[in-house]
Amino acid sequence: MKEGEDPIKKNKKSKKEDKPLKITRRQALKMAGGAAAAVAASSMIKSFVKPVNVFAEGKEEIATEPVPVSTTEAERKELAKKYANAKPGDKFGIGHIAWWLSQEYAIMNYQASQQAVEQLGCTFHGAVASTESEWIETLESMIAKGCKAVHVNVPTMAVMPELCRIANENRVFLSSNFGYTGDVFPGDYGPYWVVDNTPLSAEQTYPPLTLLMEKMRQNGRTKLLHHQAHKTAATVSTVYINLGVFMAWQNYPEMLVLGHQYGEWGYEGGRKAGEASLAQRTDYEGFWGANDSQTTGALSALQDAGINIGPYTASRDMELTTAQEIMKGNFLVTSGFAIPYFGGRIVPMLYDMCVGAWYPLHAEMIQAGRLDCYGRPGEIERLARASGIDQNPSFSIGPTQENIDTILTEMKKDKPQYPYDFRLLSLAKVDELGLKYDRHAGGGTKLAPLSHDYYFPAKIKKLGSLDAVRKHIAALHKYFLDFSVDTFKDAQEYAKQFPPELKTEPLWF
Repeated sequence: MKEGEDPIKKNKKSKKEDKPLKITRRQALKMAGGAAAAVAASSMIKSFVKPVNVFAEGKEEIATEPVPVSTTEAERKELAKKYANAKPGDKFGIGHIAWWLSQEYAIMNYQASQQAVEQLGCTFHGAVASTESEWIETLESMIAKGCKAVHVNVPTMAVMPELCRIANENRVFLSSNFGYTGDVFPGDYGPYWVVDNTPLSAEQTYPPLTLLMEKMRQNGRTKLLHHQAHKTAATVSTVYINLGVFMAWQNYPEMLVLGHQYGEWGYEGGRKAGEASLAQRTDYEGFWGANDSQTTGALSALQDAGINIGPYTASRDMELTTAQEIMKGNFLVTSGFAIPYFGGRIVPMLYDMCVGAWYPLHAEMIQAGRLDCYGRPGEIERLARASGIDQNPSFSIGPTQENIDTILTEMKKDKPQYPYDFRLLSLAKVDELGLKYDRHAGGGTKLAPLSHDYYFPAKIKKLGSLDAVRKHIAALHKYFLDFSVDTFKDAQEYAKQFPPELKTEPLWF
């Protein structure tokens, strides 16, 4: 899709209003581009052919080697000043490039990004990029139109080094969601891509799946349908989610974990995965799906076959369609990172880097949103107490109906206004306008007790450094990109291979 078109409106026109947004399997595979090669072979990434950047003529060469390790506030200030590309109060462009907009998460992320850019007094540029060449061309187009920063949501990993080269040469900041693997990390390719914001999806999987397994145990059910995410797109999340499945399974060894199809993040891919699961067997008694969109698609296939296990279904994201089904009793629980907050909060951080007000220290380059579970009031509280998950510091419950009414239904509006003032997350803007900094962006903690917040995985005790995060995620890509294990006994045998850098303890705080 060309930069400058409104991808949200174009997407809406092609879908019936009340049905989940869909994408075909062929389109999804096309969008994945060469990402599989990026995950499998880092040497191919490092030798990526670099096209000429016509916008860099006459500009100082910017090094593309890893940025220096910075640990002090003095170093932060020095780097912020060195790499700034604008002045406070300037009106400049900030871009958002999405892998697709056929998923409610992606739509809300895009919308919140636009809201944040406009609140900061800048100009928003948005587009969808489906192939490696489109990622490159779209970034170059946005830079030509005056963007000083661009956010990339689920980028094709094979092209990240080239995007970084373009960004470095033009002194344009990049940030990403789901943008790293063990081989590709922020800071690896120069000073202008130094922030990724991705939830530690194991932390997002362990609580809701624990609640689901507890409900299954209480009702004598043991056959759990397991759908994985994607082998090439956002693999950092795929491997974290599968780790979370392994974690939850440790407390419910009687469970059979079956199926293991990939729903590929979307409704249509989920439906195809559901049909494939039915071709294997039809006696499933519970269902874990890697995200809300693909799980909704899979449930539609199961329901068409007369299998109704929605009340025994859990996933992650907290999208509108899933939240509505939860309140109808057709879905048990989902875990969310407050998608519009998650999508919008990176923009003031980019703005602050542009104007020299902030730059991440080495341990702050990888960021993750906090998380809340959402279910029907009363039921998940009882399951939490029975399972003991309520004692885990990562467990929290948010109000489902209130989120539907206040946040999630905004997604369907032509001009959504989520309940955040993202200026309050900008160090430069609060100073410029005389406002008070608010880490929750005015959203408070009622709707999202934990998830109107974020943290730095490299600073938590179980990891402790960016190098440890890198080794952890590299090991996860080796052992959890495909987790097709049916029995607990086999899972325990499989775990004997895990290296010490692969952390399996379900504790993050």
